[in-house]
Amino acid sequence: MKKLTALSLMMAVSVWMMGGAFAVADTEVGTSLTRDTAGGQNPIVKAKWEANLDRYTDDDPAAGAQFLPSGQYQVNKTITLCAVVTDPDGLADIDAVYADVFYPENIALGDSHVALPDQSGLGCGELMQEDTLTRLDKQEGWDLFCNRVKNENNNLPTFNGGYDYDEICNVDTGELMKLTAAVYCGEKELSYEDPSGDYKVWAVAQDKNGLQGTLENHFTYLPMTAFEKDFSAVAYGNVKLNTHKIISGDLTWDSETGANPATVRNVGNTRLAMKVLQDDMGLGKTDGSWNVKYDGRIGSDVAFKNYWPDNLTRLNGELDLSEMNEMDFSVLISKFPPTNPGPNYTGAMTLSAVSVPHLTCCE
Repeated sequence: MKKLTALSLMMAVSVWMMGGAFAVADTEVGTSLTRDTAGGQNPIVKAKWEANLDRYTDDDPAAGAQFLPSGQYQVNKTITLCAVVTDPDGLADIDAVYADVFYPENIALGDSHVALPDQSGLGCGELMQEDTLTRLDKQEGWDLFCNRVKNENNNLPTFNGGYDYDEICNVDTGELMKLTAAVYCGEKELSYEDPSGDYKVWAVAQDKNGLQGTLENHFTYLPMTAFEKDFSAVAYGNVKLNTHKIISGDLTWDSETGANPATVRNVGNTRLAMKVLQDDMGLGKTDGSWNVKYDGRIGSDVAFKNYWPDNLTRLNGELDLSEMNEMDFSVLISKFPPTNPGPNYTGAMTLSAVSVPHLTCCE
């Protein structure tokens, strides 16, 4: 009988264990390469900026780019990322230009945040996404940077050291007119729920040898505190004297507003707390004290917060980015006044919101 080698024995055991099907255990193989950067010079990003879709405006007159979110559920903000790029070895040596956008430092997104497709959703200063920028033709690039940006929003761009509008835009010696530099632009979508703060952006030019030139700046996603609710009334129904009547909300978003179980959701780019202002529904006072008091809260895992008529009060509970939660309300009546025996009482409640700090990356 032929003697089995160690390998053939292992294969035979594998065949037996797999019921006759041939199988070999997984093995790991290392791989390696060395980046070849020989020859040529690095490309240069001379200037870069972010803007609205028109490529030259933003939402605040301060230097650099500032953008407002929509403040509406699932309505995102699209911006443009642009750069002026040159290469000592000629524009033909440019292989591609990219823009890397990073989340704000030390801001955690929270459990309710949902990243847009192809974006990391990591928060905490990590890379959100890398996008490829497209080269504009000569006249389009010159008109955008040297006319629109320079004349209508000239504090928008960040310049690399030694470069300015005159050096880039001069009609006789400027690199855009000589076509030794070009403008590259691309679009980037920010979610309505991406956190407010400063976003770092790299413009990265790479030539055909893999050599790179970079320029860094920041844009600001301006804070907007906004919410939506799915109810237009809180109906307490039949209420007995000195009996605490609670009306609980729910976690179901009703498409038609009305006296629904109360639900609220964060549609801004800050975390928020809710405030409530309620009248006395005509129940008045006795000996200078209100005959009615209320309670409210956001979510069922926090304590109720008492509030009196005509007193703007911040409720317990907070909403993270994009979070939806219930609102619970209660009423307690200590006296039905003889001057207003009812039996029906109506009033008005005003809801508002205030921003609260973002979660930090250690939370």
